[in-house]
Amino acid sequence: MFFTFLVFHFVIVAARASVVFEDCGSAYDLQTVNIQGCGMRMPCFVTLGDRIPVNVRFHADFVSRQLDQDVIIQINFVHARTPVTPEPCETVMCPVRTDAETSFTSVMSVPTNMALNQRGYLQWRVYNEVGQRVLCYQVMVQTQNFVQKFLRHHLAVLEAKIEALPFLRPSFKTNFFNSTLLLSKLITKK
Repeated sequence: MFFTFLVFHFVIVAARASVVFEDCGSAYDLQTVNIQGCGMRMPCFVTLGDRIPVNVRFHADFVSRQLDQDVIIQINFVHARTPVTPEPCETVMCPVRTDAETSFTSVMSVPTNMALNQRGYLQWRVYNEVGQRVLCYQVMVQTQNFVQKFLRHHLAVLEAKIEALPFLRPSFKTNFFNSTLLLSKLITKK
C-alpha cells in the first residue's frame, strides 16, 4: 500500500514539474514553465487543435504596467503565430510587483494547419508597455493528433501500473517496456 502511494505521489510530482525550457533573453528571472500534459521529458507533445494551459512563474526586478504576449510555434521553417488568451494583466494584478514571485496562466490554441509528427520549438515572448522583452523562453515540441494523445496517455498509465507491481519478474517488465517502446514508435509514424 505504501509503495503504491509513493508511485502515485511520484506521478503527481512529475506531472507538476517544470518543462525543460531555454531562456531566450528574459529581463525578469524566469523560474518555471508548466505546460499541461508535459513534464521533464522532451519533446513536449502538443495536439493540433487543442487548447493548452501554460503557467509561468517569475520574479520581477522592475515594475511593468502592461504585459503583452507573442507566441510562435516553429516547425520545418514555418512560423505559426499561436493565439493565446487571456493577456497576463487580465489575470495578474498589474503593475507587476517586484517584492514577490508572480505567476500567470494563459491558454494556447495549437494551430490545426501544422505538419503532424514533427519537432520544432514553441517560443513564448512577453513584452511590457515600452516594448521591452521581459520574458522569453523556448520549449522543444512535437505535434500529434487527438488519437496519438489518447494512446500516449493510456500507455503512460499502463506503464506506471506495471512498474508498481513488485511481484513481476524484471524480465517481464523489460519485455513489456520494449514492446511499449515499439508501440510508441508506431504511434508517431505517419
